[in-house]
Amino acid sequence: MTQSKSESASSSADKNNWPALLRGSVLSSTQSKHVQYISLTDRRAQVIITINAFLIPLTLSGYEKTEIRTGIFLFTLAAALSIFFAIISLMPKRYKRDVSGNANLLHFSGIWQYDEASYKEQMKASLESRNTITELMISDIYHLSHDVLRPKFKWIRLSFYAFLTGLVCALIFIVLPLIA
Repeated sequence: MTQSKSESASSSADKNNWPALLRGSVLSSTQSKHVQYISLTDRRAQVIITINAFLIPLTLSGYEKTEIRTGIFLFTLAAALSIFFAIISLMPKRYKRDVSGNANLLHFSGIWQYDEASYKEQMKASLESRNTITELMISDIYHLSHDVLRPKFKWIRLSFYAFLTGLVCALIFIVLPLIA
């Protein structure tokens, strides 16, 4: 069985293109997951803000009862702190420039540092080089994780801790006077 030259060339091209396609798919999938994590974190922050903003006025309605004022005050303080941390997690994060001072051409905070003509020129040059665009994607994924996701999750975690700590303290300071 002999293969024709076109089949052989097609097979050879497929072998050469597959790793590039696979690389692109893996990078795109990873970047997409990071963006989904950012969206998840933002939704969590919005839920925390909504719940705490609803609970603060509700708890303050019982403030006239002197025996549970400490618990109400602690919960209100913790809920406000939780809202504060959640708002900080929602604030847009910017990439840090790399050591050479270059900005990432794939991220909005890197794009706005160029005028339109120089951005187009640099982006065209990057797209023509397979290695350059791969490096840009890898850098984008790293910075999404390091500069965006890591701080977001840190602030959301602090928001949850503030809420849980306030809830436990409030329950202790509300239930103990009612039992005694």
